[in-house]
Amino acid sequence: MTVPQIFSKEAVAKASKNVQAPYQDFVHSHEPYRSLLKANPWLAVPKSKESLTWGNGHYYDTTVAKKHPDWQRTELPQPAQDMDQLRRDFYDWGYCLIKDGLSPAQTETIHARVAEQSAAERQLGIAYLAEAQQHVWSLVNKGEVFEQCMTHEPECIQAGPMIEQLLDEALGRGWHHLSYIANIAYPGCHPQGMHQDQSLAAPYHFLEAPVLVNTVYILQDVNERNGGTLIIPGSHKLYCEGSGTFGEVPRPINLEAPAGTVMLMDGRVLHGGAVNHSDDLRYIITNSVVRPFIRQQESFLLTIRPEVLQRASDKFLWRCGFQATGTRSMVEGYGYFGSGGLGDANGALVHARHAMDAGTYQHIGELRPGDSLQSQSLPDIQKTHETLRERAQAMMNKVESGIR
Repeated sequence: MTVPQIFSKEAVAKASKNVQAPYQDFVHSHEPYRSLLKANPWLAVPKSKESLTWGNGHYYDTTVAKKHPDWQRTELPQPAQDMDQLRRDFYDWGYCLIKDGLSPAQTETIHARVAEQSAAERQLGIAYLAEAQQHVWSLVNKGEVFEQCMTHEPECIQAGPMIEQLLDEALGRGWHHLSYIANIAYPGCHPQGMHQDQSLAAPYHFLEAPVLVNTVYILQDVNERNGGTLIIPGSHKLYCEGSGTFGEVPRPINLEAPAGTVMLMDGRVLHGGAVNHSDDLRYIITNSVVRPFIRQQESFLLTIRPEVLQRASDKFLWRCGFQATGTRSMVEGYGYFGSGGLGDANGALVHARHAMDAGTYQHIGELRPGDSLQSQSLPDIQKTHETLRERAQAMMNKVESGIR
C-alpha cells in the first residue's frame, strides 16, 4: 500500500510550520504559573542545592499569621467545629480547620504508623525523597488504619461524617480519591514551589467551584518553626477574578494549628511545603479527592493489594474509583451499564480485578464467528453482575434475527 505524500510526516510537518493553530496559545500558555511568576518574581523556587537566603523577601521566608505584618490584623480561619463557620472559611479563604478532627488517640495511632512506615522505606532504600520532603505513597496498602481513613470511619477519624459532608457540598457526592500520601519535611529541607493542587487540569479554568479538595491531617503541632504548610489565604478567589491567571498576590503565611486538626483546602489555593527549621521530622497526611472525571494520581485499580480488596467495603471501592460508567474506567466494555454509584453491580470493576489476581481473567482478542473462549471470566462477570445487560441482550437478539 502506497500512502499519499500529503499524509507523510514530512508533509504534515511542513504544513504545520509557523502556523497559528486553533487553541495553541491557550494549551501552551503555562498558566496559571506564567502570570503568577511574572507578577510576583519573589515566588521563584530556589534551584536544587541552592542555599536558602533570609531577609530578602523570598516566599519561603515567612511566619504564622499572628506574627506576619501583612496578616496579623486579619481574621483568618481558626480551628472550629461549627459547620456554618467552616463553610464560610472554606468559601472566603479557600481553607477551613476542623478542631479536634482527630482525637488524641487517633492522632497518635496514625502518627506512629506513618513514622514507622517512612523509616522502614528509608532503611530499605525504596523511599521517595526530594529536597522538599519525603513522600510515602499508597498508604492504602500500609495499614488498616489508612483504609478506615479513606472511608472516613468515625472510629479512625472522629470528624469523618463532617468531613464527608463538606466534601459532598464542594464536589458533589461522586468524588473519588486522587491520592493518599504522607508528606514528611526533614530538618533544613528546601521549600516546595507555591502551587495549586488543581493545576493538574491547567490551563483549563474551573472558576465556579473547585474540582479538587485536599484534606490535610495534622499529626503534630505545626507552625513557622517546623514547617507549617505555606499558604496564601484567599488566593483561590484571585485566580477566579483573573479568569485563570494571577496578578500580584499577598505574601504567604505558615499554617499554625495543633495536632489533631484537619484542614480542608480548595484545590485552587496557592500553597507549598515549607522549610522545617526544627531538628525533628514533621509529619502530615494529605488526601486529595476530585471529581470523578479526573484521572487519579495513584492508579488504585492497580495499586491496591489483593488482600485489601478482599475485605473492601462497597464504599471503599467507590471512593477508590472501582465504579465504572459508560464514560470512564470500563474494562473491555464491562461497566458500560454502570451508574458510578455506590455498590452498583453493573460497574463494579473489583470483580474483574479479582479474576486478574486469581490468574483466571482472559482478555478478549481477535474473534471470528464460530470461535469459542478459553475462559469464561468476562462472560461470567457480565452474566452475574450486569443486571441491565438482559435488556441490551434482548435488543441484540432482535438485531441478529433481522440479519439472518
